[in-house]
Amino acid sequence: EVEKDIEKPVRNALTYDGQRAVGILVASSASSDIVKVGKAVEQRIEELKQDRLPTGVECHKVFYQPERISESLYQFVLNLIESVVIVVVVLIFTMGFRSGLIIGTSLVVIVFGSFLVLGGMDGTLQRVSLAAFVLAMGMLVDNAIVIVDGILVDLKQGKPRLHAMTDVGRRTAMPLLGATVIAILSFLPIFMSPDTAGIYVHDLFVVLAVSLLLSWILALTHVPLMSNRMLKAPETTTTDEDALYGGKWHRALARVLRTCIRYRWATVITMVALLALSFLGYPHMRQGFFPDMAYNQCYMEYKLPEGCNSTRVEKDLQSIERYLHTRPEVTHVTASIGGTPGRYNLVRTIATPSLSYGELIIDFTSAQDLEENIEEIQTYLTRNYPDAYVKMKKYNLMFKKYPIELQFQGPDPAVLHALSDSARAIMEKSGKVRLITTNWEPKVPVLQVDYNQAVARGIGLSRGDLSMSLLTAGGGMPVGSFYEGVYPNTIYVNCVDENGKQVDNLQDLQVFSAIPSLLGLASEDNLLRLRTGTLTREQLLAELMSTTPLRQVSHDIKVEWEDPVVPRYDGQRMQRVQCSPCPGEETEKTRAALEKEMEKIKLPAGYTMTWQGEKVASDRSMKYLFANFPLAIILMIAILIMLFGDVRKTLVIFCCLPMVFVGVVLSMLVTGKTFTFVAIVGALGLIGMVVKNGIVLMDEISLQLSQGVEPVRALVRSSQSRFRPVMM
Repeated sequence: EVEKDIEKPVRNALTYDGQRAVGILVASSASSDIVKVGKAVEQRIEELKQDRLPTGVECHKVFYQPERISESLYQFVLNLIESVVIVVVVLIFTMGFRSGLIIGTSLVVIVFGSFLVLGGMDGTLQRVSLAAFVLAMGMLVDNAIVIVDGILVDLKQGKPRLHAMTDVGRRTAMPLLGATVIAILSFLPIFMSPDTAGIYVHDLFVVLAVSLLLSWILALTHVPLMSNRMLKAPETTTTDEDALYGGKWHRALARVLRTCIRYRWATVITMVALLALSFLGYPHMRQGFFPDMAYNQCYMEYKLPEGCNSTRVEKDLQSIERYLHTRPEVTHVTASIGGTPGRYNLVRTIATPSLSYGELIIDFTSAQDLEENIEEIQTYLTRNYPDAYVKMKKYNLMFKKYPIELQFQGPDPAVLHALSDSARAIMEKSGKVRLITTNWEPKVPVLQVDYNQAVARGIGLSRGDLSMSLLTAGGGMPVGSFYEGVYPNTIYVNCVDENGKQVDNLQDLQVFSAIPSLLGLASEDNLLRLRTGTLTREQLLAELMSTTPLRQVSHDIKVEWEDPVVPRYDGQRMQRVQCSPCPGEETEKTRAALEKEMEKIKLPAGYTMTWQGEKVASDRSMKYLFANFPLAIILMIAILIMLFGDVRKTLVIFCCLPMVFVGVVLSMLVTGKTFTFVAIVGALGLIGMVVKNGIVLMDEISLQLSQGVEPVRALVRSSQSRFRPVMM
C-alpha cells in the first residue's frame, strides 16, 4: 500500500498567530546596504502578491532588520543633532554669541567632514559610528575652544589683530596635536581587541580618530578665519591679568587653588581618601556586561525533558500563545517547533534541534511595554508549566543561554551528578536565582537488542540488517524522494503486520537483508534440485527474499534507561549547573555570592569546578581589552615626553588619572546606572580627556615659568587662563 501523509513525528513547524506558515530568510552580503536590500525585498514581495501568491496567502514580517536599523539610526541622528544643539547653546551662553557660533559652526563642519572622510574609507553609518560622535562631542570642540579663548584674550590685551589670530595657534599647535593623539590612543585597546565585544565597537576608534584629527586641523585653520570675520576687538583693552581674570568664577578658582597649595598635604590626603572610598564603593555599583537591545520583540524558549513527543510541545505552545493574545500589549506571536526558525538574528541564542523544544517570537506594542510586562509573563509561565524550562529572553549582543553556569569536569557521570546536585541545592537555598537546571537531560528509555551473532551470520543477516528492519518498524526508513513540481517528498518504507497496523510485538518483527546472501542458496543440493525440476526459480527467489523473526537472531529484547547526550569539554565529561538571577538581582553579584558557597563543595581527585556563562565572556573581553592597554599607556608617555621633554611633567599629568575612578564610581552610585562594557569604553574616553586637559594646562604653566613668573602665581594664572576651555 502506498499513501501520502504528513511526516511523523513533526520535526519542524512554524505558525504565525496560530496559522500554519513557511518562513523565508533573506541575508544581505557584507558589502550591501541592509536598508536598500530591505526595500528591494519589499518591492519583490509586492510584485509576488499581485501575480503569484494565491488568495488567502499573506506575508508578514517576523523580524525585519531594515526597519529596526532605520529606527535606530533615526534615534541616533536625533541624539546627535540634540548634542550639537546643546553644545552650541552652552557655548553661546558661556562664551558669547559670536564665539559660540564660531565653535558651533566648526563642530557642524567636523561632523559632516568626518562623514565624507569615512565614506571615502568605505565606512558605514550604524549605531556605533553615530554613538562615537555623541561620545566625542565634548572632545571635538576642545581644540576650537582653546583657540577662540586665546584669540579673545589677545584681543582684550590690545594685541594686533593678525597677531591675535595666529599667535595662539602657533603656540598651541603641537600641544593640541599631542593631546588629540592621546585622546585617540585611549581607545586603541578597543580597536585592537579580537573579542566579539571589541569587534562590535571597532568603528568607535576609527570614527574618533578621523573626527578628532579633523577637529585639530579646523581649529588651526577654519576657526581663526571665522574669528577674524566675526570677532570684534573690545573697546577697552588691558594687559593687567587681574582685570583679565577678575570674574567671580576665576577669583573663586584662585582662592581654591591657593588654599590647596597652602595645605598641600591635606589636599593629597583628601585625594587619596577619596580614591580609597571609591575602591570601597566599587563593589556596590551595579555590574553588567552588555545592555539588552531596546527592541519591541523578545523570544521565549520552551524545553521539555528529552524524549517527550513534539505533540506535547505543540499543545503547550498553543496554550501559551492563547494566553499571550489575551494581553493587550502583545501584537503578534510566531511559534516554532523543533528548533530556532533559522538564524534570523545574530544577537540571540540558537537552540539545538530537538523534538522536545519549541519557542515563541513575541511582538509587543513598544519596547517599554515589553520591559514592563516581561517579568509578569515569566512568572505566569514558570507557575503554569513547572515540568518545562520556559525562559523569556531579550536580544543581547553577548547572548548566553544561561547567565550563570557552574561547570564540573571529571570521568564518572555518577560523581558529576552528585556534585551538580550539591550545587543545585546551594542555588535553591540562596533565593537569588531561578530556572535552575543542568545541561544533562533526564535518562530516556532505549530499546536494547542482544544480537545473536552466530545464528544471524548463519542466516546471512548483519547488525546493519537488524537496525534497518527495526527502523522500518518504527517511523519508517527513507529510501528516496519524488518531486511534485519543484517540491521534494521523502519516500519511507514502513513494515506493518498482516492487518496493516504497526508491529506491537518486536519479537515477531521480520528481519530482512538489504543485500540477500547467496552463500546458502548456491549449494550442491539446490543446484541438483533445480536441474531435476523439484525446485522452481520462484521457490528459490522466495527463499532468497525470506525474512526471519527477530527472536531467532537475538538473545533478548529489553528497554534500558541511559543518558541521551553526554556533554564533553576538552574531551572530558562535564556537567553544568545553570540558572538565571531573579528580577532585581545583578548577575555578577549573584554569581559572586554563590561562589563563596560553592567553594565549600569538596571535589574528588581528578575533578574540577569552573565558572562559565557571562563570567567567562566578560573575563575574556576584559582580558583582550586590557591586554593592549599597556601599549596605549606607553605611547601616551612617549608623546608627553616628546612634548615637554620632562619626565616629571608627564608624571604629574598621569597622577591625575586615578581621580577618573573617583568620578566614575560616584556618578554610577548616584545615578544607579549599570557599569557595563559600554561604560568602560566611556571611562577610557574620559581618561583621554583628562590627559588632554592636563596637556593644555601644563603647556600654559610651562610658558608662564619660562617667562620668569613665580611658580605658585604661574600655576594659578595658568589655571585661570585655561579655566574656560577646560570647563567647556
